[in-house]
Amino acid sequence: MLNFNKFFGAPKEEPPVETPEEAKTPAEEEAAPSETAEPTESAETEAAAAAGEAAENAEAAPEEPPVDEHDAEANNPGAFPVGEPLTGDFANFFSGKTYLNHLVPKAASVLNMTFEPGCRSSWHIHHNGGQFLLVTGGAGWYQEEGREARPLRPGDIVKVPAEIKHWHGAAKDSWFSHLLVPVPVPGSSNAFLEEVDDKDYDALPPSREESDGSPFGGIAKLFGKEK
Repeated sequence: MLNFNKFFGAPKEEPPVETPEEAKTPAEEEAAPSETAEPTESAETEAAAAAGEAAENAEAAPEEPPVDEHDAEANNPGAFPVGEPLTGDFANFFSGKTYLNHLVPKAASVLNMTFEPGCRSSWHIHHNGGQFLLVTGGAGWYQEEGREARPLRPGDIVKVPAEIKHWHGAAKDSWFSHLLVPVPVPGSSNAFLEEVDDKDYDALPPSREESDGSPFGGIAKLFGKEK
C-alpha cells in the first residue's frame, strides 16, 4: 500500500488565526458612551442651580385671590366698563343691582347696561319710540307679553317696538350686559309696570342649558344667515 505521506509529506496544520476586534470609525468612537465617564462637576452644578431656581419661582408665585361674585367690574361680561350702580327711583324698577355707563350722552344716548345674575327689569312699555338692545356679554332673557322668553347671547340684537309690553335682564346664573339704544322720537316716554313673576322667572333654565353654543346668533339673524 502506497504511503502518500512519504512522497508528499504530511500536511502542516495552520495555526489558528486570531480575528482582531472590528475596527470602529472615528464617528462611532466619538458617539459611543464611555463606560467610565462620570458627570462633570460643572454639569452637576448647573442642574442643581436650575432645580433651585425652579423651586424659588414656584414659591414666589403668588396665589390669585378668588373673584368677588358681587364685584361688577371683576365679573364684567361685556366689552365696556360697567359704569355706576343704578340708584334713585329708577332702581326700583329692577329686581337686583344694575349698572349704567353712558357711552354717548348726546342727542342719541347710547348706554351700556350690566345686570348681576338674576336681575331683570319690571314689565314696561316704550311709548312713541322703542329701542334696540345689542347684547355684548353674558347670558340673559327678553320677553314680550304673550310670547315665550327669548334667550340672549353676545351678538344678539333685539328690536323693541313701541307700545309693546316687555322685560329683559340676566339669566339666573350669569352676569349680563347689553347696549341700550333708544329710538329718538319727540315725545317718547317709558312706563314701568308690575314686576316679573318670580315663579315664571325661576322656571326659565340656567344659561348653560339654553345655550346653543353659538356666540354670534344675533348677527346671523340680522344678515339673514340663520340656519
